[in-house]
Amino acid sequence: MSWNSVVGQHSTIRLLQHAIAHDRMPHALVLSGEDGYGTLAVALAVARCMTCENVTTSASLDACGTCHSCIQASTLQHPNIKLVCALPSGKADVESELAPDVLDELAHQLRTIAEDPYEAFGLADATQIRISQIRELKRELAMSAAQAGWRVVIIHHADEMTVEASNAFLKTLEEPHHQVLLILTTASPERLLQTITSRCQTITLSPLDDDDVVTALVEQGVNANEAAIVASFAEGNLATARSYLNEDLQAERAEAIDLLRTALRGKGFRGDLVEAVANQADKRDRRRALRTIRLLALWLRDVQSVLLAGAEAPIVNIDQREAVQKFAAGFGSADLVHALDLLETAARDIRRNVSVQLTLLTMLMDLRSLFHSAVKTASA
Repeated sequence: MSWNSVVGQHSTIRLLQHAIAHDRMPHALVLSGEDGYGTLAVALAVARCMTCENVTTSASLDACGTCHSCIQASTLQHPNIKLVCALPSGKADVESELAPDVLDELAHQLRTIAEDPYEAFGLADATQIRISQIRELKRELAMSAAQAGWRVVIIHHADEMTVEASNAFLKTLEEPHHQVLLILTTASPERLLQTITSRCQTITLSPLDDDDVVTALVEQGVNANEAAIVASFAEGNLATARSYLNEDLQAERAEAIDLLRTALRGKGFRGDLVEAVANQADKRDRRRALRTIRLLALWLRDVQSVLLAGAEAPIVNIDQREAVQKFAAGFGSADLVHALDLLETAARDIRRNVSVQLTLLTMLMDLRSLFHSAVKTASA
């Protein structure tokens, strides 16, 4: 079934189902959003619905999944579904001229995204969709369809079209073909020609809800606790969430919390803190430093939740509930909103290329002052 491959995006799905069911689909769509929001997943789902021989016309319209067209579409072998993407730089200007090894790579990637449209898609060293590809597309559309019914063209990362290709594509938009749907996916709609976007209906995909990301990861076989932590980092992007699965976030979380605990020790803490921060900064990995800050923010938000809703409050660090409760009991009088502001300031400084070591050390010393001042005030 086509829509089952799409994670979240319920309002977009309902909008498109209604348009298909009532024959109100525009001749050209721009699906705007990060890849991990599901732009390609939605585009492929629409293509499967439009080419299905037995598509339902109910409010929950979907491809049947069993007809000849659906079987072809399930592996992206349907002759009426075409995906245009950037090609590697070199002599080949169109897909048919690609070297055998590149053709094999393309075929493999098409099979992969047919099964999982959230997998990264793109050929190595490919950064441009060239005018020759658009001219070839125009010639194909001028010919009769290989099979009866709708034809769907998906231009993946349409913002990668060269200026010449964009101008050529504009002419195709200006002369729409009968039963041809053009779908452009892009994370950078501002890079498309305004004359192109003005001739398309734009649908902007929103970041996914954390619950949707967690559900998708758990269905993939990820532990629920790890999925919750990863989802909180992903900012609604399933592809980003999956990339974090390759990181040892459990170990990084332990290091992050140890940094905070070291900063909150009694006398003699300075040497250990400077050494711990130096070890963290020595990795020269700003992304990891940002993850450290993010992990600390998640921890403190869990502390907030426990303070507001009690011991059984919903938290991200489910496996660390007892430790979170102890921290809340010891430092619950501190201004956690201010603490989170300190973390955000540190993250902003790191993004601005301020020294990782200096930023982390300053942040931790400020947190120490904040937490210890609160404890002293509460016990006075």
